[in-house]
Amino acid sequence: MNPFLARLRDRDVLVRLNAFILSYFGWITFGVLYGYIGKWSVDVTREFLKLPLTSKSLVVGLLDFTKSLPPLYWLLRMVYYFGFAGSIGFMVLYILLYLCDLQTSDELLARYIMAYAGAGTIYLLFHIHAPHYVYHIPGYSMENTLLTRQEFVLPSLHNTFAAINIITIWKYRRRLGGKALLGVNTLIPFATVLLAHHWIYDVITGFLLAITVSKITSGWAVRIPRCIYTLELKSLGAITMVNLALATLMLLVALDPRKWILLIKSILGQP
Repeated sequence: MNPFLARLRDRDVLVRLNAFILSYFGWITFGVLYGYIGKWSVDVTREFLKLPLTSKSLVVGLLDFTKSLPPLYWLLRMVYYFGFAGSIGFMVLYILLYLCDLQTSDELLARYIMAYAGAGTIYLLFHIHAPHYVYHIPGYSMENTLLTRQEFVLPSLHNTFAAINIITIWKYRRRLGGKALLGVNTLIPFATVLLAHHWIYDVITGFLLAITVSKITSGWAVRIPRCIYTLELKSLGAITMVNLALATLMLLVALDPRKWILLIKSILGQP
């Protein structure tokens, strides 16, 4: 049997895979509920803009510089749209399903959950808005989606997860898959700032959150309830397939297909 497919018949792997999916569902649910519970969050954008490195000239200047180098611009755009859900998906695919490294997978799961909780708590207390939103930069959506909101800026979960992924995958840096994941996640901070999606401070706070949760969760292991082992493997597999389908559906609904069409047309040079 193909080793990859064999992983999908491993109960320990399936339990962890479902845990990753459920944590992803949990964040999407928080994003939806934030429209109601986030109304008490304090908007500190005006005070934030008094800090250095937040001026419109810097933000627009970096964006214009990036656009002046089309290969870099389109590379960073693809990296950004891949960045959040894509980086999670490929990390889980590589660590859990390909390498079947349960210990590292457990640490990664704990880091993701703690990052969600930490960032979510901050967003409930106070928030700022993204640079493209503050300075009304043309070509950017001002609407919220299932994956993110305009208030979810500091700390940047894009950058928090990128740093978590780099820290977690570092042990596999000599492998081809490890090198590829390190490369993509290293580009994410540059994509978020140079494309005016995030402030420099969002990157810094995201890195600090990632370092903190990574230190706390070093050596952490999932404690699987015994009742899970009473489930038939077929039933657990069916639950997993349903959850995967729902996660994929949510991702497709959350992403704006018009952006991808415009991106592909621009790469191909079509009007």
